[in-house]
Formats: sequence, C-alpha cells, structure tokens
Amino acid sequence: MNVPITVLQSMDLVNLITQTIDSTTDYLKVKEIEETERQRVIACLNAITKKMETDRKNFELYVKESFAERERLYQKMDEVINKGLENNDQELIKIASNFILNVYNKNPLDGFKDVSQGVQMNLLQPMRNFID
Repeated sequence: MNVPITVLQSMDLVNLITQTIDSTTDYLKVKEIEETERQRVIACLNAITKKMETDRKNFELYVKESFAERERLYQKMDEVINKGLENNDQELIKIASNFILNVYNKNPLDGFKDVSQGVQMNLLQPMRNFID
C-alpha cells in the first residue's frame, strides 16, 4: 500500500524542512551571541574590578603621601617656631604659625583628581548594539 506523495504534500514537506533549518540556524546564531555577550560582560566586570582595586591602591598611596608631606611640613615649621622662641623672634613665630594653619586648613585630598586617571567605564553597553 504505497500511497504516492502528491506535489502539494512534497511542497509542504520542503517548506517544513526549510523552516526547521531556518529556525535551527536562527537559534544557533542567538545562542552564540548570548554566549559571547556573557563572556564579554564577565571580562568587563573583571576589568572594572581591577580598575576599582587599582583606584583604591592609588587613593591609599596618595593619602599616605599627602599626610606624610603634611607631617614633614609640620615638623619643619615646629623647628622654625623653636628657632623663633630661642631668638625671641615674634615675626618668625607668627609666619610659621600662619603656615601651619594654612597647611591644616588645606584639604589633604586636593589634587587627587589631577593624579587619578579617568577611564571611561561604559564597557557594559550591550554588544547587540554593535551587531545590529
């Protein structure tokens, strides 16, 4: 009982096979894009984490150096004040005291923005924007 396949049935079968192949191809493309996007996001997050760690280390180093400089200036002015007291030089004491006040009133973080490097962190923009 072989039933012959009609032309209409064979066309339906060809359309079904074509749609199956197209669907599978589309699925594999989307799957590859999603896997690539996940890998890119992970790499970007790792880069951002490293940048944050580097920024933290740079900030700690800057603060350490800034306060060391302030301490050095305080010690120098303390020596100047002692010299002024030994010589009974009121003007020298006044200048050194004003200098200490200026150092004290200066924000120790001034200039940090100039030292830190500004890197654009828009890495997590979806890759799909570049593909489409």
